[in-house]
Amino acid sequence: MLPTRSRNERADLGHLPPPILACRHEALAIGYLQAGETGPPVVMLHGWGAFKELWWSTLRRLGRDHRCFALDFPGHGESALGRADSIDGLAEAVAAFCDALGLREIVLMGHSMGGAVAVELALRRPDLVGHLVLVDAAIDAHLMPIYARVYLIPNFGWGILRFTQLLGRQLRPFSTRIPHEHGGGWIRPWLRRTSYLSVFDPAGLHRIYRSLFATQAGERLAHIVVPTLVVSGQFDSLVPAANSRRLARLIPGARYVQIFGALHNPMDERPRRFVQAIRAFLAAT
Repeated sequence: MLPTRSRNERADLGHLPPPILACRHEALAIGYLQAGETGPPVVMLHGWGAFKELWWSTLRRLGRDHRCFALDFPGHGESALGRADSIDGLAEAVAAFCDALGLREIVLMGHSMGGAVAVELALRRPDLVGHLVLVDAAIDAHLMPIYARVYLIPNFGWGILRFTQLLGRQLRPFSTRIPHEHGGGWIRPWLRRTSYLSVFDPAGLHRIYRSLFATQAGERLAHIVVPTLVVSGQFDSLVPAANSRRLARLIPGARYVQIFGALHNPMDERPRRFVQAIRAFLAAT
């Protein structure tokens, strides 16, 4: 007997994946990936020290029936830092990007630090955001485990950051061979992330990280009025599931879903399950 597939799985498999285009907005000095030419717009925001290619599998799958954009935050990848060295500055940069491309009623997806930026944008620009997806979101970062603050320890934290980058440079000959469409797992995604982190400006990263822990959403979360999905990796130790469930309780009407077998990067570690959860949410709302 042949296995049956859900409607979401059939939609995911029913169209050829679109090409992913590497683009750059010169006026804003922002590099981004784009996939799909029709359908509702989706804007994807990565976390601290990460990169736009983290969303590769999501772009390939959602781009079949959405216009998808994955940005490099200022200070990351192909985007110049400029003055956007805070959560507020990053939110302004994303808003400027959406305005420049004429994007409205977007599905805004924010991972880790990108979730904190997404919340700020949803609160400031309700005209811009139609749906909100928060993935292992580092919102109210002061509630994260104590080891998440290691980079903030005076002198010692700076040394740890520089050592982490040095380790990433040593691993680059191996990690740069890992394809973006690697199929998921834990080891290969970790190697790939370490490689990217190693080439970013450490001073800019450090300022942004300090801003993340200084930004608190708190009671303002109750003012988010758009349909919201909170996603948590089953084994995430950086943003534990309890933090994500708290977030879902504080945002009116928010839904919560846990991705089985994922750590802190479910879109990269369990790409198919992640997109199935996104499609189910969008279909239900």
